[in-house]
Amino acid sequence: MIDGLRRDRRTHPYHGRQEYAGRVNEVVVECHELIGIEPAAVPALLQRAVERVTATLMHMDDSTGIVGDGLRGLMAVHAHACVAASPDAKRLAAWLVKLRLDGPGWPDFELRDYAETLGDRGRNEIGRLLADRAAAAQPDPHGWDGFGIRVLREQLAEISGDIDEYVAVLAESLNSAHQYLRIVDALIAADRHTDAERWATRGLEQRGIPEDVVKLRDAYVDLLLRRGATGEAMDLRRNVFDQHPIRRNYADLRRTAVALGQWDGLRDTMIGRLYDAAAQQAGYADDLIAVLLDEGDTDQAWQVGRDYADSLHASRWQQLIELRQPDHPADVITPLRRLIEQRLTDDRDKYRYDRAIKMLRQLRGAHRAAGCSDDFATYAADLRERHKRKTSLLAKLDRAGL
Repeated sequence: MIDGLRRDRRTHPYHGRQEYAGRVNEVVVECHELIGIEPAAVPALLQRAVERVTATLMHMDDSTGIVGDGLRGLMAVHAHACVAASPDAKRLAAWLVKLRLDGPGWPDFELRDYAETLGDRGRNEIGRLLADRAAAAQPDPHGWDGFGIRVLREQLAEISGDIDEYVAVLAESLNSAHQYLRIVDALIAADRHTDAERWATRGLEQRGIPEDVVKLRDAYVDLLLRRGATGEAMDLRRNVFDQHPIRRNYADLRRTAVALGQWDGLRDTMIGRLYDAAAQQAGYADDLIAVLLDEGDTDQAWQVGRDYADSLHASRWQQLIELRQPDHPADVITPLRRLIEQRLTDDRDKYRYDRAIKMLRQLRGAHRAAGCSDDFATYAADLRERHKRKTSLLAKLDRAGL
């Protein structure tokens, strides 16, 4: 079965992906069962399978990710087999280092999954190999050569059990909020909350992926609340929202204020800040509408939509229309017509006619509910006249009874 994972590199990249993924999954299943029969044989078998699938992915299009999923399955069973079979720790260490540093970037793995099998002997071997690789590495202006070494050094420090060593290794590359978040999480897990708070404070001064910054800020707020610094926690939430009055920051402020019993006196003030932001910059109108909908104030959200009609994305208008139409069908007629016209003139969307017809049916329903069906007939006739050169559109309108 593993021999069947060979693949001729001349094969078309799109050919046979499903079948190949099926063969990989068969190997995963069979090797998992073999662990209970002959565990000592399984690690070597899986290493060979991993190497063949890794090589195959260099010449196969796996945009669907099905072969990659199978490769991750092979690695998961390999880690499990190593626990059962206890292969030579130094040889396992050498294979893992080679897989990370000499491979194309996949498969990904975590040393923590191999910690029990590696033991002190395996960890020492990985440390020695990494030191040799680092000493022999050529300077790389892009940093690719050092990336794999850094990843393994961080993972090695993580499984060492020495929290200070782990933090020290992570601190060698403090180039984003993500690294600070990893340090903070590790210190919190070790019940070293004072140290975690200090690192979080430093990390919030850095740039990074917004999601990482949010997670780091949440961790910092939790640490502040843990030691009773409720004023500092609320000040941080309010300052962030005041500087960036968006839905996410509003929700964070609301969550913390509710937990502290301080929300009732803040709600109207914070929504007022959103109104001010939208007045100064129309792009904030979408956040204001989102917040009003979260608060259940659909009428006010509709009014803001009308006030900033030209600044809203079509998807937001569609949401507002869906909420408004059941009780106020006449109100949605003009916005729906505007969306239909926008859709019909969007040459980038090859499904624009189908989407427009769906909205036309919705518009017809709004006219009927509002008691003005004749107005829809007039509008539909005018629309057909204005787009009479679009024969495919007219044919679709005929089939839809429009």
